[in-house]
Amino acid sequence: PLKKIERIYFDIILHIGTIIDYTNPILLTEFDMKLYFFLLILLAVSVNGQTLYGNAVLPPGAFLWLTGDAASEALGGASTAGGDRTSSGWANPAAIFHDGGPTAGATYSYVRDKTSNSGLFANGIYGKWGGAIRLFLIDTGDIEARSGPTAEPDYTFTAHQLYMQLTAARRITDFLDLGVSAKWIHEKIDQYDRDGWVFDFGAAGNYRMLRAGISVKNWGSREVYFDEYRENYPITYRAGIAAEILDYGVFKADWVKPDRLGGHVAIGTEGYIGNHAVLRIGYTPGHDTRNISGGIGVRLSDINLDYAIVNYSENLGMSHQVTLSYAPESR
Repeated sequence: PLKKIERIYFDIILHIGTIIDYTNPILLTEFDMKLYFFLLILLAVSVNGQTLYGNAVLPPGAFLWLTGDAASEALGGASTAGGDRTSSGWANPAAIFHDGGPTAGATYSYVRDKTSNSGLFANGIYGKWGGAIRLFLIDTGDIEARSGPTAEPDYTFTAHQLYMQLTAARRITDFLDLGVSAKWIHEKIDQYDRDGWVFDFGAAGNYRMLRAGISVKNWGSREVYFDEYRENYPITYRAGIAAEILDYGVFKADWVKPDRLGGHVAIGTEGYIGNHAVLRIGYTPGHDTRNISGGIGVRLSDINLDYAIVNYSENLGMSHQVTLSYAPESR
């Protein structure tokens, strides 16, 4: 029965490829077919199992939903289809082939002087393989602890989150890439801390002026806990498209669905100003806290400077993020 299912799946892929371009049908090897079949089963099992047994409330690991760079932040987080060299596989590990390389840089952001996020990243492509590494650190200001409704807190404490991400991607065909990221996470709140591993899986492809991508993020973590509180990290499903608008810019749209929580749309557009600047704007309808975002990017030789600003509700105010990167053009 398994062989029959594999053959049916192979035939479906072959016919889809023939429909897309009848002059150049897809010729898949037996290895390619088995790999696609494995990916399909993996995504199906992940969606079913995690949706049934995921958390029904917002977990402390929600910091994993933060964007990784200013360009993605300005576009509302719409990066699943790729196209941002500084994202280093943040939204989709397979998308680093679209982003180009090599690239290295640093990013920093803050929200109302209370929470700061900083990170280092680097990525590159070597033949049919791509790789990236990211370090991400979050620090909060003093948090007040109270045992009752008192004017003065009993004491103050801080919280820190650190994660290291290693990404590997493989070009399977001329239009399809697969990728995986492994992330080690360390969190400390007050005197409690915890560690855990999570994984991201993704696929990305392009056809002429269009790109598309899907990913499953923060998958496979065992139950972790602070003291007596036990949670799983927030698994998230993403799907996105990106379309080039001639030589004027790019339009991007993502659907983001955290497990057992409502999903939202992320829409972003960037327009080129000559050869050295780009304007970005984003909108996230359905998101619980953020809405409009915007930013600008400037390129001088191989040095890029990106800035993003986001308006948050719930008394969070404005978030500002700056990313500085070295990204030489392919020659």
